[in-house]
Amino acid sequence: MKLNWLRLQKTVCPIFQEWIYLSSMKKLFLLFMGVAAMVSCNSDKKLGNTQITGEIKGLKQGTLYIQQLKDSTLVTLDSIVLKGKSTFETGFDLNEPEVLFLGLNRGTSQSMDNLILFFAEPGNLKINSSLDHFSADAVIEGSKNHELYSKYLDSRKTLSHKSTDLIKAIILAQKNDLLHKADSLEQVLNRNNRMQYLHAVNFVLKNNTYEVAPYITLTDVVPVSNNKLDTIYKSFTPEVAQSKYGKILKEYLELIKKQ
Repeated sequence: MKLNWLRLQKTVCPIFQEWIYLSSMKKLFLLFMGVAAMVSCNSDKKLGNTQITGEIKGLKQGTLYIQQLKDSTLVTLDSIVLKGKSTFETGFDLNEPEVLFLGLNRGTSQSMDNLILFFAEPGNLKINSSLDHFSADAVIEGSKNHELYSKYLDSRKTLSHKSTDLIKAIILAQKNDLLHKADSLEQVLNRNNRMQYLHAVNFVLKNNTYEVAPYITLTDVVPVSNNKLDTIYKSFTPEVAQSKYGKILKEYLELIKKQ
């Protein structure tokens, strides 16, 4: 018996076309589900022009805080809860380079070593440390301003330690009524403080194209003397002069000029 080819074609083709359509829709559905799963997996990643990753060795559970100093109060920009892992990542928007703090809530621990100061700037930063020596073991990468600030702190360690030792010696001499010795030690302390001041001024003038320069000026130059402030401010590039700490220094200069 001969098959009616035309009749068979009319019967089979619609079924075949429907099978192709259903197969295509199934593939499209699976593709959509895959994309949705990827989006879901990445939805926890925080966005912003500043990305921070890192690891706190030994920390398995606790909360980290990215904090900013505003009106003498630490304000939390972001918090990261760690459960069962020591690595972390976060992201947020930062208008310009500035000093931030990485705070740690250890839970029931009474340790006071819970704060890391770092000079943040837009870009990718990495902060690694340990639970046992949270601030002392901190290593910050990805910030040129922090790199310079660390270099500055390292270069003045000897002078800082000497000042601390001299203050202790002066207090001990006064306690033992050795007033002449206390006066002599105080003169040495004043000379050492002067050296620290000049060291800060020279470092600032040498690195006047970075935002760390006005910050060091405010923390280590202003408390000692106002003599070099105008020279320092005029050495800043326009960008640094208009930075957060550059503006604060300018306001201070305008204030002392009025007095």
